[in-house]
Amino acid sequence: MLLVTHVTAFDVGAIPDLLAGLGRPARVMRANKGQPFPADVEALGGVVSFGGPQSANDDHVDYVRAELDWMPRVMAAGVPLLGICLGGQMVARTLGATVGPDPEGLYEFGYYPIEPVDGATEELALDGTLNVAHRHGEAFTIPVGARRLARRDVFENQAFRYGATTWGVQFHPEVNDTVLGRWLDGDPPPEDLERSGAQTVAVQHANHARHNRAMHDWLGRFLALWLASAER
Repeated sequence: MLLVTHVTAFDVGAIPDLLAGLGRPARVMRANKGQPFPADVEALGGVVSFGGPQSANDDHVDYVRAELDWMPRVMAAGVPLLGICLGGQMVARTLGATVGPDPEGLYEFGYYPIEPVDGATEELALDGTLNVAHRHGEAFTIPVGARRLARRDVFENQAFRYGATTWGVQFHPEVNDTVLGRWLDGDPPPEDLERSGAQTVAVQHANHARHNRAMHDWLGRFLALWLASAER
């Protein structure tokens, strides 16, 4: 399993432990540190592309452009591909969708509820509303030929599936204590806490304590479904 990060190696959060529990060890590739994307994509058991402050529209950033060019090869090989936040936006963009900010300038930073759309419960392993972590000011449209799987009132498109093995999600289900601490507890605090729609540090810590376990329970179920997609 290959975990592609765009800021730090800590971005992977809870996912390595959950994958290990499924018998799938993983290694981290730090794209922003110049590590090359593997040429032999068929040898990969799966790929997770994580978030970051970059935009999926940053064609001038060499590793963003390289990843956009590499993702179609992963899809064509039938390797399970999961894009998270920025990663999901890059998956969407490679499939011809657009990525951009909320027209009213809203920003999601905190825990907010998502819900499955009609008929999507089995494809997302989600049977009702779930509070999940977010940190983004841009979002994707749904690519032509993809199926929207989850929504919310703001940034309406929250998850999609394309073909048998490719998913993109707008939220951050990988967030654990380490990730949240690195996001919130620096000095000075992150500037995006001042954006319209962001929750305060205190609210985010409280919501993390309240919702993190259910989010990771769902993530474990979803990862098992995602990995099984290549075996069907």
